[in-house]
Amino acid sequence: MKLPSKPYALLPALLLLAACAATGPKFESEAAPPEDRATVYIYRESGFVGGGVAYTVSANGVEIAALPAGGYFVYHAASGEVEFTARTEAKTSVTIDAKAGATYYIKGTIGVGVFVGHPHLTVVPNDVGAKEIVECNLVPGANTEG
Repeated sequence: MKLPSKPYALLPALLLLAACAATGPKFESEAAPPEDRATVYIYRESGFVGGGVAYTVSANGVEIAALPAGGYFVYHAASGEVEFTARTEAKTSVTIDAKAGATYYIKGTIGVGVFVGHPHLTVVPNDVGAKEIVECNLVPGANTEG
């Protein structure tokens, strides 16, 4: 029995998905973040598993940006509780108690899902986030003010 060549037709689509990774400039910490707001870096390291899946991250229900593999963006949060959510066919969320002048790092990852990967958001210590984000590229067009 001859196997159909249809699986090879998926190759261009897979290559296109791989190209969906963040393409902005490499990470740079903000030189002068607003003093009256918290600075929140949301990032996702590059990886093969789920690399073609980007998911939208929101803060208190307001969309910030889509987070692709290898991407990051900055969000300036008002003081108080801020819930960050991400959704594909599943939803994840983390909440921080933002303090003016403080810096936070939220790491995005992706796990196995039925139809599309499941997003995960985790608040990580600043020393961990500062090391991991350096290989990420800026996601253009993010809503940076909350």
